[in-house]
Amino acid sequence: MRRYRLAVLGGTFDHLHVGHHALIATAFRVGREVAIGVTTDRFIAEHPKPDSRRIEPYAVRRATLTRWIRRNFPGRRWRAVPLENPFGRSVDPEVDVLVVSRDTLDGGRAVNRERRRLGRPPVPLVVVPIVLADDLGPVSSRRIRAGEIATDGRRFTPIRVGLQAARPEDREASRRAVLTVFPQARVADLSSTSLASIEASDLILRVARPRAGGWSVTERTPRVRLRARKIPGARPVDLERGLIALIRPREERKLFDTHRSSPT
Repeated sequence: MRRYRLAVLGGTFDHLHVGHHALIATAFRVGREVAIGVTTDRFIAEHPKPDSRRIEPYAVRRATLTRWIRRNFPGRRWRAVPLENPFGRSVDPEVDVLVVSRDTLDGGRAVNRERRRLGRPPVPLVVVPIVLADDLGPVSSRRIRAGEIATDGRRFTPIRVGLQAARPEDREASRRAVLTVFPQARVADLSSTSLASIEASDLILRVARPRAGGWSVTERTPRVRLRARKIPGARPVDLERGLIALIRPREERKLFDTHRSSPT
C-alpha cells in the first residue's frame, strides 16, 4: 500500500468502536503523519444524529481517541483537532490522502469537489471496508447508542443462528462452533424448515462440501450475503475450528451484497 506524508480523516468517534479502530489504523498505515478531525458538540447540535442526546461530549470522545492511539501507535506523529464544519482541515493544501469508510465515501467526494472549487488538486480516497457485528450489520455508534451491540460488535440479545448442512456430522460440528462463539445463541437446523423459519434467523450459515475437499461456508442474513470462504481439512474438528476462526472476529470484511447503512 502506498505511503503518503499526511493522511486525514474525520468523524464524531462516539463510543469508539472496532469500526473506528479499522479507520484509524488504515490512516496510520497509509500516512506517515495523521490528522483527525473530531466533531464538536456545537457541530453535532447543528447536525443532529439518531439518539443525539446519548452522544458522548467532545472532551470524552477526544480523550478516548487519544488513549487508544497512544496505546496502539506509540511514537507516531498525529494530531486531533476540533471539527466545526463538514470539511475541516481536509481542504488544506498540505493534505495528501483522505481515509473514509464506505458510509462516508460521499463526504470524501464532496471534499474533493470543494478542493477543486478552491483551486486545489483533489486527493486520493482510501476506502475502509465496513466492520461487521455478530449479525452482519455494521458496527456503528448509532447501534451502540441504541443498545443493540457493544463497541466490539457483540450483540446484547441472543443471536438466532440457522444452520444449513447436508451431512449430520457437519451440522453437529457447526453447532459446536456456533455455541463456542455465541454461548447464548439459539441454533436451528434449517436443512428442512420453512422459508419463514429461515427469515426469522439473525444469521444463516451454509456449509457445503465442494469436490475439491474441505468446506465452503457462506454467511448471510435477509439483507447481507458475504462471499463464500473455504475451510480446509477432512475431519469434523477441522470444520469446527475453522468456523470458530471464521465467525469471530470479523475485521474489515468486504460486503458482497448489502444495503447502505447510516453514517456513524
